[in-house]
Amino acid sequence: MRPQFLNPKGVSLGTMLVFLALIVFIGPFLSIWALNTLFPSLVIPYTLETWLAMAVIHLLINSKVSNK
Repeated sequence: MRPQFLNPKGVSLGTMLVFLALIVFIGPFLSIWALNTLFPSLVIPYTLETWLAMAVIHLLINSKVSNK
């Protein structure tokens, strides 16, 4: 008998939420790292301010605009 808190693939909801939170937190830092690697002259620091700025850029790029 399988516990109710597990989904059909055997991964708990808590595990999925933690994984999603890590992706959301690490995503902007990975983008800053990628920009610094591709364009070394940028020298973007890893601070909360640059993390927030990159998170906003991610939101703008990922937003879906519909003209319906």
